[in-house]
Amino acid sequence: MNLKSINSLWTILTVTLGIALVVSVNHRVVSAQGAAGSEPLMEDAFENIASLNGEPAHLMLPTMFYFEGALGVGCTYCHDDNNTRRDLDTKETKDIARQMIDMVNTINENSFNGENQVTCFTCHQGQAIPSSVPVVINAEVPPKLEYTVPVPAPAAIPSITATEIFDDYVTAVGGASVLQSVSSLTAEGTVTQRRPGRDFAAQRLEISAKAPSMKLTETQAGQNQNLVAYSGSDGWARGGNGNVRDLRREELDVTRLEDAFNLPAQLVQLIRSPQVDHPEVVGGRELYVVTGSTENLPSVKLYFEKYSGLLVRLVYFIDTSFGPYPTQIDYRDFRDVDGRTVPYSWIVSQSRGREYTYAMQNVQASEVDDARFVRPAAGGQ
Repeated sequence: MNLKSINSLWTILTVTLGIALVVSVNHRVVSAQGAAGSEPLMEDAFENIASLNGEPAHLMLPTMFYFEGALGVGCTYCHDDNNTRRDLDTKETKDIARQMIDMVNTINENSFNGENQVTCFTCHQGQAIPSSVPVVINAEVPPKLEYTVPVPAPAAIPSITATEIFDDYVTAVGGASVLQSVSSLTAEGTVTQRRPGRDFAAQRLEISAKAPSMKLTETQAGQNQNLVAYSGSDGWARGGNGNVRDLRREELDVTRLEDAFNLPAQLVQLIRSPQVDHPEVVGGRELYVVTGSTENLPSVKLYFEKYSGLLVRLVYFIDTSFGPYPTQIDYRDFRDVDGRTVPYSWIVSQSRGREYTYAMQNVQASEVDDARFVRPAAGGQ
C-alpha cells in the first residue's frame, strides 16, 4: 500500500528483525489525526483502506508481518509486484483477503465479544490455502478421536522471585559495579539473514552502546548505511539517504529489549509485572522463565540459565490488528570484555523460517560520546 502522499521517501524500520532492515515506500508526513487529536488511523495514513478502517496506523506494518506468517506468503501474494503500486487492487487475492478480514472480525464480534480468539492462523497454519479435510494415514481410526497430544505436567514453579533472578543476571554479567565502571562498549561484526532454501549475503554492522540506555546500530546494506538509535525514551531511524523518522512506540520497546549490551542494566525498568513461570529445559539446560510485558508490548518471556544466571533466550510479542506476532532471540558465545560477560552472537528467529544471525568479531570497552545517539538534523548526515 502506498502512503497517502508520495512526495518523498519514508524509511520504515522493520524492528522485529532486530536491526535496521529498511524498506523504502513513498510517503509524505501525514498531518491528519484521529478524533480529539489522537494518533492517525490507517485510513488517515494509507491509501485505499477498505477493511482495516479504524485501526491505529502504527499497526499496519506489524499486521502485514502477521499476515505473512499466518499464510506463509510474501507481500506480492496480495499486492502488486511493483512496489510503487501496492495500493492498487490488481490481484484477486487482495479482494479475498479483505473478505477474510471481514469474516474474522464478524466471528470474533459475534462469538467472542470482539476479542481476537479466531485469527488468520487459526485456519491457515502457515498455508495460503487452509486444509479443510483431516489427513488420513494408513491406520485405523481410533474409537475416540483425540485432538490433543498428552504432555507431561509442567515442572513446579520455583520459589525464587523474579527480582532474585534479575539480580543473579546482573551478577552473572559482571555485577552492578562493573556495569557502571565499564559503561560503554563498541562492537563490529555482521548480520546474516537466512530463509528456507535461501541465504543472503552478510551485512557489516557496528554497534555503539552506552549505559544505561543508549545505542546506535549502523548497518551497511549495499551502498546504503542504515541507522537505528535510541537514547532513553527517544529513538530514531534512517535508511540510506532517506529522511530521519521517530521510532514508533513498540519499535522503541523492541530496540531496547534487543540491546544485548545494555539490557542487564535496564531490564528492571523495562519489564512490567514480572512473574516467575514454570521452568523449561532447552538444549539440555534447565532454565528459569520470567514472564511480563513492557509499556507497549503485550508479552515478554525471558529464559535464564539456572546455574550461570545468564539470559540465554528472550521472546517478545508485538500487537497487530489480528493477534500477537512473536520474535525469539537466542544468545550464545559469551565472552569476557574487561570484566563484563557479553554475548558475541545471537540469533533472531521469526515465522516462515526467517533467521538473522548476529556475529561480532570484536567487542571492546571504549568511550562513546553522547552525541553519537542524537537524532541528526533534517538533511544532516
